[in-house]
Amino acid sequence: MLTEDVAQIRQRAEALHKSLGKDADVVEGESEVGGGSFPGAKLRTWLVRVTPDPRHLTPDTLSARLRASDPPIIARIGDDRVLLDPRTIFADQVEAVARAVRAALDA
Repeated sequence: MLTEDVAQIRQRAEALHKSLGKDADVVEGESEVGGGSFPGAKLRTWLVRVTPDPRHLTPDTLSARLRASDPPIIARIGDDRVLLDPRTIFADQVEAVARAVRAALDA
């Protein structure tokens, strides 16, 4: 995941965005590398930014719903939006993630 080509990450971001539609968009961003061998390092990536309807759902609530889904979806929040990093989503997981996000938005 650390050495993956950014173009492949963008393809997964676009596929996830297509499954989510109007509630999401694709933006450039950074992946934050955890501790271990690269503490504090950041890698260029593409993110899927999910914007919940603020009248019905906060980013914190959406993020909590995603963590509670099966399987759990770990996202982060930036600029009052939920950010999904396709760097950590395998191609065969894109549709399952999309289903979980749609369910969390509709719950």
